[in-house]
Amino acid sequence: MADDLETVALRPMVVGGQIQTDDYEVVWRGLPIGRILKQPDSPHWWWSCNLYGQPAVANDRGTAINFKDCQVRFNLAWTRIRPAITEQAIAVARQHAEQQSPATGPEGDPSAPQAVPSMEQKRIALRQRVLKAGTIEFSGGTIDCTVRNVSETGAALEVASPVGIPAEFNLLISGTRSSRRCQLMWRKENRIGVVFKD
Repeated sequence: MADDLETVALRPMVVGGQIQTDDYEVVWRGLPIGRILKQPDSPHWWWSCNLYGQPAVANDRGTAINFKDCQVRFNLAWTRIRPAITEQAIAVARQHAEQQSPATGPEGDPSAPQAVPSMEQKRIALRQRVLKAGTIEFSGGTIDCTVRNVSETGAALEVASPVGIPAEFNLLISGTRSSRRCQLMWRKENRIGVVFKD
């Protein structure tokens, strides 16, 4: 059941009864937590990530090169923001959402499941759970790690401690021939998330 509560989904934006092209509201527990849309007259996309009532934080919005890149950037921001959201904050956001969007039946219900495709299905690259040994290499030093999941665009690594790991490093995964250049995107207890730069 916990997985269901943490599902993040996309819902097409509707303005004046019209579904907007390339414009999505991001929904979590039936609450809006952000937006992903294509910028007018531009090939680039824009995203924002925040729950109503929460203070704006660094890197909670920005531009992206395409729809898939937007989703990756949003997911990284949400992964960073979500642990700080309390049940009280969720209640405040839910009350605000109810005041802004009174129920208008199933078609207007913001939590209607048929209107919300899972954002997981639109991820830029599917994550594969693994359990492989890895080595973080930087400035002549190395740190052992365990690769817990990996995709074409990044990975989650388990480390003894994230302290001292630089913003960029090379990652060598057991069973591969060459290392990959990585950018550190988040730290959480004994895990870090990276995006591949090569």
